[in-house]
This record gives sequence, structure tokens and C-alpha cells, in this order.
Amino acid sequence: MITLAAPVVIAKLSFTAMGIVDTAMVGRLGPTAQAAVGISTTFMFTLYVFGLGLIGVINTFVSQNHGAGRLERCGVVLGHGLRISSAIGAVTLIILLASGPLFHWAGLSEGVADQGYAYLAFRLIGLPGVFWYWAYNAYLEGLGETTTPMLISLAANGINIGLDYALIFGLGPIPAMGVQGAGLATALSNGFMLVCFLVVVHRRRSPHRKFGVNAIWAPVNWDLLRRMIRVGLPMGVQLFLEIGAFLVISIMIGWTSDVALAANQVALRVMSVSFMTAWGVSVAATTLVGRHQGEGEPELAAAAGRRALWLVFGFTMFYGALFAGLPRTLASLFTPFTTVAASATTLIYVAAVIQVFDGQQMVAYGALRGAGDTRWPLYVVVTLSWAFGVPLVYVLTIPVGLGVLGAWLGILAMLASQALVLRYRFGSGRWKTIAVDGDGDTDAPPRAASRSETPEHQAT
Repeated sequence: MITLAAPVVIAKLSFTAMGIVDTAMVGRLGPTAQAAVGISTTFMFTLYVFGLGLIGVINTFVSQNHGAGRLERCGVVLGHGLRISSAIGAVTLIILLASGPLFHWAGLSEGVADQGYAYLAFRLIGLPGVFWYWAYNAYLEGLGETTTPMLISLAANGINIGLDYALIFGLGPIPAMGVQGAGLATALSNGFMLVCFLVVVHRRRSPHRKFGVNAIWAPVNWDLLRRMIRVGLPMGVQLFLEIGAFLVISIMIGWTSDVALAANQVALRVMSVSFMTAWGVSVAATTLVGRHQGEGEPELAAAAGRRALWLVFGFTMFYGALFAGLPRTLASLFTPFTTVAASATTLIYVAAVIQVFDGQQMVAYGALRGAGDTRWPLYVVVTLSWAFGVPLVYVLTIPVGLGVLGAWLGILAMLASQALVLRYRFGSGRWKTIAVDGDGDTDAPPRAASRSETPEHQAT
């Protein structure tokens, strides 16, 4: 579990470091610019995650086919995932390009609205490749090849840091672009990652040839495509609703003041380190549970899920101690403004508790996703995020008058309830009879893939 999860955790931490660097560097431009980049990122990610959740089905199908020994089927799944990615990317691009007025209709200050859309417009330059990048990433993670995405993410993060500094503040002949420069830097870094994945998977002597990647544009298998969408659609809707709840909460916080919204973004960036770690463990849980399900070993799948839950508990307890012990120091890394840092410090104390429950609900969901149990978590999010969490946040923030602190206490209640329910669902074992992709296209009978048939154990 740790061998598989560690590179994923590092890759996710490296990926979120792009947003952390954006927030930290833009913070030097003032609370309004920092709030603008934060709310724009949340808005953009809200639309992204529907596609990312749907694309995440690639991991589930690849891991189960790999576990069942249907190796060439993995490349077929990737090809159908790329078709889904292309369609989702086109629709998302159109929606985001037309979203400018929404920043003003949301009731944000004029400065936050204008700078937020300016940042978004330059981030969209890299949008066409983002969903393809995630498709290849999900394919590799489904095979258990987690080191390659880690190395690509680390390299892209280094590029982003240099581009951020040059494009935000100006360097030599490069003019200072402010928040627009931060958006352009991240877009270019995302494009670099896609190129790296294309080279790794499709180069002439790639070990991925035996997984059928050279036939990704073969005629559409409509039955496979329908099953991928049927399993993946609840994943996309669930993530969209979950992140959408955080967008609505951020807008509510923005109604109180720009300083409160900036503090909220600082605290979210601090907590994103824990979030990405939990996401990495969640991906490992998806891969291992899916692989064992494909092998016809549901008890091994259950054991893998339990190990993942204990592993993320250890990580989040460490982060909780760090956040509770150094809240002011962590806040000051993202903003030089004392009013923002003081408010963020209080929120980081709350984040120390929140992220423990967040880690549990993320990994429980990842384990269920590996088994193909995606509809039940959707019902949980609809009920506990939108029918319970968002109304509670509104009451605590506005009528009760607790402001941004009230919002975070509401988030704590929302995520704690989700963690308890999703852990119960996984522990019940009702997912053990689900099979998402039971047929194969190869002539040989299914067999378990050996360790040597995983790409990271092959010579290039």
C-alpha cells in the first residue's frame, strides 16, 4: 500500500504546489488579488471536477482489467476515456469562456470579480490539454505505475515556480502581468505535463504497447463506452456537487469582506497539503480495491481499503499536529497582511480537525470507487453537502453572525457526517458483488497479471 501510495501522494502534493505558489506569490499583490485568484480557482475547479470525476472511471476499469489479466483491454479503456475527455473539455471550455458575468452576479467586490476573470482567462489557455493529461494519469495509476506521474508533476512544478515569478512580477524583457501571469504560468505547466505523458506512453519502445495503447483510436465499443459513462457519471456529478458546495460557501464568505475571503483561501491552501495527501492514498485505494475485485478476491479488496483508511489516518494526525502547532507561521507564508494572517490563523486551527474527517471520507470514497460503487456516494453528497452542509454554513455565517469562522465550523460538521456514512458503507461490504467490466476482447481466458507485467517493472 505505501509503495503504491507514496509516489501518488508526492505527485498530488507537487500538483497542488502549483496553486500554493500562485496563492503565495499573488498574495504579495494584496488581499483583493489573492481573493480573486482563490475564488477563480475554486470556480474553475468546480467545473473541472465533473470531467475529472468522469475521467476517473479509467482508473477503475483499467485496474479491474489489469487484475483480471485482460491486458490489451487497458489500452481500449484509455482510448474511450480520451473520447470522453475531449467531449468534456470542449463543453467546459465554452462554459468558462462565457462565465465572466457570473463573477459580478455572485455579489463579489468589483476588484475581486474583475481580477478573478482575468486570471481565469489565461488559465483557459491550457484547458484543452488538462483533461487528456488526467486521462493518461488515471490510466497509469490504474496499472499501478505511480512513479512516472510523480516525476512529471515534480518537473512541472519546478517550471511553474520559475514562470510564476517571471510572469507575475516581470523579469528582464518579460513585463509584469500580475494575476494574469499566474494563470498563464499554470496553463503552460499543464501543457508540459501532457507532452510528457504522451511521450511516456506512446514512444517507440514503450512497455505500454502490450496494453493496447497503439489502438486507442480503434472503432468505438459502444457497450464499453456506455458502461464507463454509467459508472463514471455518478463520480463526476458527486465531485461537481461536492466542490460546488465549497464554491457556494466561498461566495457566502465573500459577502462578508475581501479580507475574510482572502483568509479563507489561505487556510484552504494550507489544508490542501493534507487534501492532496489523502487524495493520493485514495487513488491507491481505488487501484488496489479495483485490482483485487478484478481478480475475484473481494476480501483482499476489503483489506486493502482498511489499510488505506489507517494510512490516511496516520497522515492526517501528523498534519493536524502541524497545523495546530504552527498556525500563524503557516498563514504568514501566504500573506504579508496582518489582518488576513490573523483571520487565517483561527481557520487553520479548525482545519487541523477538519482534515482528519476529510481524509477518511476521501479514502472511503476512493475504495468504493475502485469497486464500482459510485451511486451511493452521490446520494451521500446530495444529502449531507447540499441539504445539510450548505444551509448550516449559511446560518452560522450570516444570521448567527459568526462570519468566516462559522462557515468553517459548518464545513467541519458536513465533512464529519460524510466520513461516518461513507466508512459505514465500505464496512458493510455491499460493494463486493459489483463487477464493472466483466467481458474482455482477448482470446485467452482472463488471468491475473504478474508483477512483471506492470510497466514500472519492465525495461524500456
